[in-house]
Amino acid sequence: MQTPPAPPDEAHRLAVLPERGLLDSKPEASFDVLVDTAARLTGCPIASVTLLDEGRQWCEAAHGLAAGELPRETAFCTHTVLGETLLEVPDTHGDARFADDPLVLGEPHVRFYAGEPLRFRGAALGVLCVMDTRARVLSAGEREALKGLSRLVTELLIGRRRLNALRDEQRRLLDFGRASGDWMWETDAQLRTTWVSGEFESVTGLAPQAVLGRPMADLPLLDARGMVSAHRGSLRELMARRQAFSRALTAKPTPRGLLHISRSAVPVFDDVGGFAGYRGTSRDVTAQVGAVRRSRSHDVLLRKLSAQVPGALFQLQMSLDGRYSYPYASEGVLEVFGVERPFDGLGSDSTLPLRLLHAEDRAGVVDSLRDSARRLSPWQREYRIVRDDGALRWLETRAVPERLDDGGTLWHGYAVDVTDRKQTELALRRSEERWAMAADAAGIGIAEVDLHSGAMLLDHRACLNHGLPHPLDGFTLDDWLGTVHADDQDAARRGLQGALETKGTLETRYRILRPDGAEATLEITARGRYDAHGVPIGLVGTCRDVTAQLAVERLQRDKEAAERANRAKSEFLSRVSHELRTPLNGILGFAQLMSLDRASALAPEQQRRLDSVVRAGRHLLGLINDVLDVARIESEDFSLHPVCVDLEVAVAECLTLIQPLAQEAGVSLPLPAHPRTPCRVHADPRALEQVLMNLLSNAIKYNRPGGAVEIEIEPPSADGLVRIAIRDEGCGISEAQQASLFQPFNRLGAEHTRTEGSGLGLVISRQLVDAMGGRLHVHSRPGSGSTFSVDLPASHSAGEAAPAAALMQAAAPAARTGPREVLYIEDEPLNMVLMEELFRTRPEWTLLVADDGATGIRIACESRPDLVLIDMNLPDTNGLALIRQLRDDPRTRPLRCIALSADAMSEQIDAARAAGFDDYWTKPIDVQRVLRDLGQLLAR
Repeated sequence: MQTPPAPPDEAHRLAVLPERGLLDSKPEASFDVLVDTAARLTGCPIASVTLLDEGRQWCEAAHGLAAGELPRETAFCTHTVLGETLLEVPDTHGDARFADDPLVLGEPHVRFYAGEPLRFRGAALGVLCVMDTRARVLSAGEREALKGLSRLVTELLIGRRRLNALRDEQRRLLDFGRASGDWMWETDAQLRTTWVSGEFESVTGLAPQAVLGRPMADLPLLDARGMVSAHRGSLRELMARRQAFSRALTAKPTPRGLLHISRSAVPVFDDVGGFAGYRGTSRDVTAQVGAVRRSRSHDVLLRKLSAQVPGALFQLQMSLDGRYSYPYASEGVLEVFGVERPFDGLGSDSTLPLRLLHAEDRAGVVDSLRDSARRLSPWQREYRIVRDDGALRWLETRAVPERLDDGGTLWHGYAVDVTDRKQTELALRRSEERWAMAADAAGIGIAEVDLHSGAMLLDHRACLNHGLPHPLDGFTLDDWLGTVHADDQDAARRGLQGALETKGTLETRYRILRPDGAEATLEITARGRYDAHGVPIGLVGTCRDVTAQLAVERLQRDKEAAERANRAKSEFLSRVSHELRTPLNGILGFAQLMSLDRASALAPEQQRRLDSVVRAGRHLLGLINDVLDVARIESEDFSLHPVCVDLEVAVAECLTLIQPLAQEAGVSLPLPAHPRTPCRVHADPRALEQVLMNLLSNAIKYNRPGGAVEIEIEPPSADGLVRIAIRDEGCGISEAQQASLFQPFNRLGAEHTRTEGSGLGLVISRQLVDAMGGRLHVHSRPGSGSTFSVDLPASHSAGEAAPAAALMQAAAPAARTGPREVLYIEDEPLNMVLMEELFRTRPEWTLLVADDGATGIRIACESRPDLVLIDMNLPDTNGLALIRQLRDDPRTRPLRCIALSADAMSEQIDAARAAGFDDYWTKPIDVQRVLRDLGQLLAR
């Protein structure tokens, strides 16, 4: 047991203490009530108000402990008065100051102590304390309640001094009254003062002559506080009744000030019963009135202080037959329960508290009350009530029961409205549940670190992210750093230390090694926790496994890089195509014009040479087109429009187109046998023609001299596919060669022969067939020729089959027209000359030429030509901007406009059509086709 030093203000404290007049005093009910309340509010079996004298501790009031005195060196309160606020000892056995205290080792075996100093004029005179026989701690509400009660005790101490002073004054007045006596007086029937005793002057300072012969003043009657009360009337009204009265209080102005005079009198009657006046006594009760006023003020102060304690104090009594009543309830009942106080010294209203209880909580509350009554154990419960106004409120009630002599149970309790706290708790719980769901869905784990011990707590998701079991015992910050990849450990330490020093947030990613050896990347966010002095005490953070996300990001970057490369390739191919098509336009265009010139026909030998030029140019053009097709297919930049196509008609039209090549090669090309039923497929007509032309061309080019090409159309199979097989009698393809057959530019050695080709036809054909939902097969053996088969989905449409692409492109006789004007906007002189030469073949047509966009717009507005041909690349503008100008001007809006350009990429063609062009022709031009199309357009 440790004896504490004396307080620094010990001399002052000991000087103030005797002024209270409490040492060695008799018990007082006011202090007893307060210690009982302290015990009930805290749930402690022991409570006391003690004063600390020089060598002893005096117990002024006690609950659960015998009142009296203790040696100062063994008193708990000796330690309490050293502090400014509450001293709380959760477990005396674990506190060296009290472990061997007699009250701990012996009765009442104190395990818990909490005391609040009682201060007056700056000195701690004593302590309001509670004790328990079990180790525990006070809640925040209990601490506040104990503090509020300590203030009440202090006020009582102050009031005690004042009351003692009042009592002394009363005794002095009584002594004075006995020494001098109350003054006496008499009146006549007209209530005139006829006599006063000698004490009148000594009390009032007035000479008897001042009142003798004069009527009694008609003064208002006062209550005990000296206040006028309308229903009491006046003194003369009272005396007019001619009845005895006592302690009629009035205020009387005197040379000594306003005195409160208490009068008592009896009426006097003469021998014949006539009213003769009054005989009475008067007493100066000014001091008593002042005391009452001060006492009432003190009561008001106590009620106000009680009102500052949140909640309601009450006594709830349950009789043996289960009926409830309230012997006492504070004014806080109205605030908490929403009803008037259910007591007036009798404690009725048996409907409470059951009628206010929420239906779902009623059974639990009643059962717990009965259990508390049976065991005489403290009752504590949170429950809901429904007030009379319909409001739903959460209450928390704590009460201590005691058994009554009649066998009933009386609870001394405290109830407080905890609705706001419960709503906060429920909102927090819902928020935590939502956060937990969101965090789990997002894979976010939470970790906390205690920097003092190094202990690290990981929740379930955090353990999963690290590949660790949950729960994880004995895990530390150093253990976590050990899971970090060796190359990232220094950065992790520096990052955490930097976040703590700067009070900032660490946001980074570290690689970790899981127990199974797998490497993962975690996204870490962490910040420090600090005490009141700003010293770091912990860390809290989140972790998220971003391994898969990083892989996706890498794939996205690779995809974007590939797309950029593909766009660069497309732009390069577009530029190369444009630059190659421009001179080809002149080569093929003039060559075709020379062949068509009947007026200046070439000699046969020159015609053969010119045909070679045309053939070489078309081969180069085919190669350019094949390269663009491959680029479009690789980037999936092509659009197909499958319709119902009659396969037999499509094959026949392709055979017509390919027949000249077969005749030149000396290969027979018989028509296929008619299928038993019409074979219609769901395909894009142009794509189907390109596939068939590629396969037929290969079957002719790689056939033997004098060989044949066999074509077979098979009806729909069980899986709904129609097959067309094309067989040649060439040298065949080995299995090794077939493995490389569909590689771009791989001609399987044919590049060393004179057979023309680019090595792209089969690549394009296979991609187109796949895009139409079909399959392209090859079956070949060296020396036995090859068979290429195309399977396409059968069409079950009942409508008419669409015409094949070849049929749509078949040459039609050029229509004859009257005079027409065509505007050609082109900046390349060679292309202008070519178009002028083409127009000379049709004298009825007039060609207007503009070499830039501005000139073209002017001519179009002035001449309103029948047709406008526009190059897409002009020195002052481009075709897209130009067509928008034409469409925006009402004068040129109706003009038919055709784009004529060496730009042949599909996105360029689509953009031109979307901008407002009626059609798009690519260079180099086919002279005969251009003449035919111009004739058809100008004939409208």
